[in-house]
Amino acid sequence: MNFRYLIATLVLPLATVGSAAATATSSDAEKFDAQEVVRQAMINFNTRESLPRDYTYVENSTVEHPGKADGRSDDTYEVIEIKGHAFRRLIMHNGQKVAAQDDRERDEEDRAKWAEVEHKILEEQIKPGHTPESLAAAVQKIMEEAGLKDWKPQLMSPSPASSMGVVVFAQSLYKFRLPLQELDQSFNLKSKGEQVINGRKVYVVQADPKHTKDKTSDARNFRIKLWIDQKDMQIVKAEGKALRDGPLAHADYAAFSTSSAALSKKEADQSKQQLADSSLYYSDGTTVLEEWTKINDEVWLLRRRHAKGSHILVVKGQSRFPAANVPLPVEYDIVDTNYKKFRVGHRILPVSSAP
Repeated sequence: MNFRYLIATLVLPLATVGSAAATATSSDAEKFDAQEVVRQAMINFNTRESLPRDYTYVENSTVEHPGKADGRSDDTYEVIEIKGHAFRRLIMHNGQKVAAQDDRERDEEDRAKWAEVEHKILEEQIKPGHTPESLAAAVQKIMEEAGLKDWKPQLMSPSPASSMGVVVFAQSLYKFRLPLQELDQSFNLKSKGEQVINGRKVYVVQADPKHTKDKTSDARNFRIKLWIDQKDMQIVKAEGKALRDGPLAHADYAAFSTSSAALSKKEADQSKQQLADSSLYYSDGTTVLEEWTKINDEVWLLRRRHAKGSHILVVKGQSRFPAANVPLPVEYDIVDTNYKKFRVGHRILPVSSAP
């Protein structure tokens, strides 16, 4: 079951009326087998993505909605991941301190505590009769009882303004990831030479999507450029550009209010149903950048995500929402730093001598 409160989400209200430095090597660099390089890199990429994340980190997030008053937001979070689920505690908002950063060293006791919290949240989720509001309140109570009231499940962006309608999606460009798992199967690959990034030699590969009739596949929609570390055979950077509009998610939750409009109950119900049946798309030309860095000389972890493009709220039929079916520009820049590994406690027990 998809636990939407632990996944990046976008709340879309509706009105009523840096990159790592790289240097190129010589242009006549020896050609390499792009298919084989990507094949090895994909094995390593899928392995590292499946591993549990044993690190806490600090996430700096900048969100911009061009053309809107107060359309920029800068937030700093402390993040902890348990079994793929991310919990975040807001430290700074627009330059103002919200909470002190927790610099405690994490150990197995902390992990057990977080695992217990996660189990309680999952049990609460499957209880019948919850609304999004009551589930959020129940989750907050669990966190407070665990002494973690400053932490909250990741990420539900609040509506920047009051509106008649609001729709929530479990996926947006905020957390969108390029379809790298399909590189060796769904793309035509071509070597583009070699470069040096942060002192490390990398292969550069161009990935162009193969023709497919599946209009919902992100692999069909993106042209991707890859930088692959030659020593570790790991993807260290990926940059993609959307060739056409593509789907992000169907609505998870929708609400509609008639407080500021003279609508009949039937009209209000129809509008709410339109939102409930809506989908969120990214626009043609949207760009997505992902970069990874090697931590403690042992693991490659995400360092930066940058997305710039537009969200499109796709609403079928005649709509009362001016924001529907038109591109809404947005830009996200998320930088993860200060990775700290959980401390794992070990005890060495004596072995008794044989009788």
